Amino acid sequence: MAAAVVRTMKERLFIFLALIVLVVILIGLNAASYVQKEKTPDSELNPNRSTYNTGTTGTRAFYDLLSETGRKVTRWQEPPSALNSSGINAPSTFVVIGQLRREFDEGEIRDLLEWVEMGGKLVIIDREPLTELLPTSGTWRVAPAPSEEEMFLFGIDPSDQKQMTDKVIAGKPVQPSIYTTNINSVQPSRFASSIDLIHLEASDIDSNSENKTGRESRIGISESAPKEMKFAAEPVRKQETSNNINEIPRASGTPFQTVEVETKTAINDDDDVQIAPVVHVANDKKNLLADFPYGLGKIVYLSDPYIVSNGGIALVDNARLGINIVASAEGSIAFDEYHQGFGSNRNQLLSYFAGTPVIAIILQLAVLVGAIFYSQSRRFARPLPDDELDRLSKLEYVAAMAELQQRTKAFDLAIENIYKDFRRRAARAFGVDNHTTTRKEMADLIAERTLLDRNDVEDLMFKCEDITYGEPTNKKEMVEITSRLREIEEKLGLQRRKKRTR
Repeated sequence: MAAAVVRTMKERLFIFLALIVLVVILIGLNAASYVQKEKTPDSELNPNRSTYNTGTTGTRAFYDLLSETGRKVTRWQEPPSALNSSGINAPSTFVVIGQLRREFDEGEIRDLLEWVEMGGKLVIIDREPLTELLPTSGTWRVAPAPSEEEMFLFGIDPSDQKQMTDKVIAGKPVQPSIYTTNINSVQPSRFASSIDLIHLEASDIDSNSENKTGRESRIGISESAPKEMKFAAEPVRKQETSNNINEIPRASGTPFQTVEVETKTAINDDDDVQIAPVVHVANDKKNLLADFPYGLGKIVYLSDPYIVSNGGIALVDNARLGINIVASAEGSIAFDEYHQGFGSNRNQLLSYFAGTPVIAIILQLAVLVGAIFYSQSRRFARPLPDDELDRLSKLEYVAAMAELQQRTKAFDLAIENIYKDFRRRAARAFGVDNHTTTRKEMADLIAERTLLDRNDVEDLMFKCEDITYGEPTNKKEMVEITSRLREIEEKLGLQRRKKRTR
């Protein structure tokens, strides 16, 4: 039986060691076959505008600046529909910085604009944003005009400020506003888009479509425009206007020009003026910052992400402008990270280990563990018989031995066992050798400890030894001797200890 147990333990130990060796081999093979991908440097061709990105095209510096100056900022990693269901925890400002890694779908655009319409503030910082995120405001529409410099994006180092801003004049505030507070100048990149303000004829506006096809007046900027045709982008409130949009007076030193005029629509209607887009920052060629109301909320559009990127935020008053844009309203500021590739439909654990051999190792270990469980639940040999239960117990053995001694009247054997056990435990209690201590010496020690008569104790011990050596006895005498020995044990304080089983 013992040999079989040892053999089984050896087999299991061999299997366990074999599994450990197999796991080590798998890990070694994965580590050897893993080739770390070199991190792609940031470029304006494929920028990463996430607030997690510390590279040149990222916006981590802008996010940390807002956080360290006491603004309540958060990285929003849920679909826009969560804005309408967040209740009191909903942000007051939602910032979308392109280029996006995950595009908006129609439902997300609708949810986002509904949130703005209920009083939210949407900040869009992009060169070519989705036109659906810049809806018509009354009879006005905002449209980006991409820069002609975009064809030179290839080969431009976004960390080189000289390359990014070559021959670009800094933008100036067009008028005093909450966004231009403490702003002297703003440095855009050479790839910034220009913001065109398009005035639509009211009769041509289709309320059921965001794509306006009617005749329109496009207000833009042209360096070559004659002085008499340059005017401010924002109509002057409460001021007389004529039917010719070219005659709108200029509100600042920033030149503007009207082009592609196909209709002459009066804009002296107060409602139309109140919902018209307003340009806040522009340079000699481009409108850089504009905003317009939408429902109870507002949409702010900045046409160059370079202004708030890690590579350009330190230039002139770029950081101040970024803070003014996103922190002008009370409440928290949420940066859209859901459309930068982070979010609720992506496993964060897998994202953390992406690009490492850990995922492959975990899958292989899962397959290995599954194979072990499968093999343990099946046998690959003939069936073994069921184990037979051992119905005998220790008490049954003792009872059988007692019954055997009683039937054979082996009282001398019972006395021998009881007396030897008594003498051994008494010698241990007195600290003497059981084999060298005489009966008389043992009786003296017992009498001294229990105050019993020494002669009675010695006679009892003598009687036990005689019975052990063959003197006849009977059941009554055996019971009497056993009782006296147990009485002496009790007075000596000898306790029976259970044997420890391993």
